[in-house]
Amino acid sequence: MDVTLPAAWGFALVLLRTAGLVVSAPLLSARMVPVRVRLGLALVVGFAVWQGAGAPALAPPAGLGALAAAAAAETAVGLVGGLAARWALETALGAGSLAALSAGIGFGALVDPATGADSSAVPELLFVLAQGAAIAAGLHREAIAWLVRGVVAWPPGSAVAPAQLAVKVIGQGALALAIAVRLAFPVLAAVMLGHALMGLLGRLAPQLSIQNVGFSVAILGGGLALYLTAPAAAELAARAAAAAFQG
Repeated sequence: MDVTLPAAWGFALVLLRTAGLVVSAPLLSARMVPVRVRLGLALVVGFAVWQGAGAPALAPPAGLGALAAAAAAETAVGLVGGLAARWALETALGAGSLAALSAGIGFGALVDPATGADSSAVPELLFVLAQGAAIAAGLHREAIAWLVRGVVAWPPGSAVAPAQLAVKVIGQGALALAIAVRLAFPVLAAVMLGHALMGLLGRLAPQLSIQNVGFSVAILGGGLALYLTAPAAAELAARAAAAAFQG
């Protein structure tokens, strides 16, 4: 291998793009993964991607400002790619939170070891299922394949349009919100239908005091809908995360 300054600069840019992906991508950026492991993974994957892309070499910029701008642009590309998949996978958390609150079983809080944020049992269950489905679907392989395709199609050192990156981030955020609502919709609909039926029965037979068991009906209806739809919701979140690396 010709260890020259252009080759070293090309590898450094690929490594920065890889580091941005490792910092933000799902599974790879989990808090339980030690920082040294992530750094070593970024180094190994970055070298493999650089070699797989033909060991691109380019002359480093002359000025310090241009050098810092190129490094920041490569890091931003990796961060955007990882965040797109991470938001798609974390739609399972959002859907679980909506479903748990609507059914009345989302009040107990705990700390998610993967993200460090407060959550509850139902979102954690869906998120763990989604992570398992993502591993089974090869999300980690999709991330590395995205890196290789990106280095070939968008070589290191290419000009980055901030507006294009901003549009991609906003679009992926809006898509993640839409997916979360879609995944939670069956539980929301079941709970709303249960409340509507209880309200109708309360009007027809007020002497039965149906409102006293309304909370239990919401839990039963929402819990049944969650039991029936949780595997499919987790799989859809995992597929959305894998599809984010196809763009």
